[in-house]
Amino acid sequence: MSVSMTLRWLVILTMLALVLAASFLLFEGRIETLVIDLLSGTQSSSGLWALIVTALALDVVLPVPSSVVNVSAGTLLGVAVGTFACWTGMTLSCLLGYWIGATGGTRALGRLLGRDYLARSAEVSERIALGSVLLMRAVPVLAETSTIAAGVAGLPLRRFLGVVALANLGIAAAYASLGALALEVDSFLLALCAALALPIAGLAGRALYARIKAPATVVAASGALTRTEAGVDAAAAVGAPVAQDMSQDGAPATLTVRQAFSVSYEYRVVFTRGVFDPENPALRDVFAAGAEARRQRCVVFVDRDLLALRPALVEAIGAYVRDTVEGVDLVAPPMPVAGGEGIKAGFETVFEIYRLILQHSIDRHSYVIAVGGGAVLDAVGMATATAHRGLRHIRVPTTVLSQNDSGVGVKNAVNFEGSKNFAGTFAPPWAVLNDFNLLETLPAATRRSGISEAVKVSLIRDPAFFLWLEANAEQLRHFAPEAEEYMIRRSAELHMRQIALGGDPFERGSARPLDFGHWSAHKLEGLTRYAVSHGDAVAMGIALDARYSVLAGLLPAGMEERVLALLQALGLPIWHPDLGRRDAGGRLEILVGLEEFREHLGGELTVTLLSDLGVGVEVHEMRPELVAEALVWLAARGAASQQGQEA
Repeated sequence: MSVSMTLRWLVILTMLALVLAASFLLFEGRIETLVIDLLSGTQSSSGLWALIVTALALDVVLPVPSSVVNVSAGTLLGVAVGTFACWTGMTLSCLLGYWIGATGGTRALGRLLGRDYLARSAEVSERIALGSVLLMRAVPVLAETSTIAAGVAGLPLRRFLGVVALANLGIAAAYASLGALALEVDSFLLALCAALALPIAGLAGRALYARIKAPATVVAASGALTRTEAGVDAAAAVGAPVAQDMSQDGAPATLTVRQAFSVSYEYRVVFTRGVFDPENPALRDVFAAGAEARRQRCVVFVDRDLLALRPALVEAIGAYVRDTVEGVDLVAPPMPVAGGEGIKAGFETVFEIYRLILQHSIDRHSYVIAVGGGAVLDAVGMATATAHRGLRHIRVPTTVLSQNDSGVGVKNAVNFEGSKNFAGTFAPPWAVLNDFNLLETLPAATRRSGISEAVKVSLIRDPAFFLWLEANAEQLRHFAPEAEEYMIRRSAELHMRQIALGGDPFERGSARPLDFGHWSAHKLEGLTRYAVSHGDAVAMGIALDARYSVLAGLLPAGMEERVLALLQALGLPIWHPDLGRRDAGGRLEILVGLEEFREHLGGELTVTLLSDLGVGVEVHEMRPELVAEALVWLAARGAASQQGQEA
């Protein structure tokens, strides 16, 4: 039972006990005198029996001196008849208390706390309420409180009646015996012991009988849930038919079992140079973190374009694993795969990787290393996350964009029938190794385009980082090592912080704050058949959404000029003719990207815009006329920039 539920029940039971205790304090003396007078004035055995039963039955609502009545029953009627009278009266009192709780109490609490709360209470009440009722039967005030509470909690009537009937028999026999023997001693301790002895013995006998009768083949595993813990019995666990409880109207009862658990993810992101240099311990440490007694297997996939520029990389990887790593076997030479969006065009490459995983007996304790840009990491990651339901995936990003954004995240995906990232998983990698040396062979435009993701995350999360980008734009444009390394580290840090602390790492809601500027970028990539790179498309998406934020009254005018100035200072594009392309009906085709963006997550449209430099804000509507106006403004800025470059 949760702490919240426990506290609520303690408050409710305490209030109920206080009400009953107040009744005892105010009226017990008068009613005790009345009951004693009635008992002493009644001569016939049948009249005494009826009076005792009635008095004890009303004990749940009136401060009847039950101990006096019980002892008197033994004195006046003898042990056998007195025990029967006491047992009958106390059992009727329990049923009356249960009825009060089940009818009036449940409705009142239902209005006060809600039906969902009562349903959750009923699921756990069977675990604790029977024991509470049993222990409280011989305790004044709490005995009455427990029966009413049992009705409120929805404890099964048959099980409740069975427990109180046994408990009441023990109490009745104890008191009647004391009365018959006329013992003038304090009877509470003796009565409590006698009351508990009989029902406990009965329950123990029942449990022993159930164990003897249980099929020999049904053995409860260590740590398995009992029926009261999981809502099902052992028969259900082995596929045998289970008798279903029936509601009062005869219809099958509905049982809801809620289960919740959390899984902790942790992976290292390393920023280094020369990751496959024998003197660099980064990859060796990653393997050591998962070391086992048996030798582990490893396969490596490398971007074919990277291998064309760095042919010695194949031997370097092989030598590193062979000569410096203990307990890991590279089962095949590094295998080339296509880079760029082509590798994500469908499932063909994923299936090829599946076949290689099967061929080389790669299991969940083996390693799959992907060396390449974001598209390679996506496709290989998709395969490793789904083969055997998850392999140890080590990413070695080789582009600025994958080192400062996509490579350090938890997403893997491939495209399907033109829909970007349609099929994918959320599967954190085993580790990420960012090697700055691998950026040196990138084409300048590709290397520069990855900076757009740093601009994006600075605009929505870190105004100081935006100011740093402005101050260091010239160095970044020419790939000054210190500036580039800091830009990548800070951008990766902000992306990882959003994943860890943003509250929705697996995007189960409708918001995608890290996709600022992306709704139009994804559509533009498709419109150009991926002739425009993702980084360049994001730069144009940022420019568009910054201007739209001003037109929508969210961002102060003039701020979008600073955003454009930074993008242009970094050498990033701000305009492409396909942004303004219209279909046969005259509609801007880029606007279709809004619906595609919404459909990707479902729910209502949620787009991140700007309320200040470094401050993102979510909106649920993008007005088409304002988008069109922003595009006209952006086209003019793009034309002016083009003329300036030509001049």
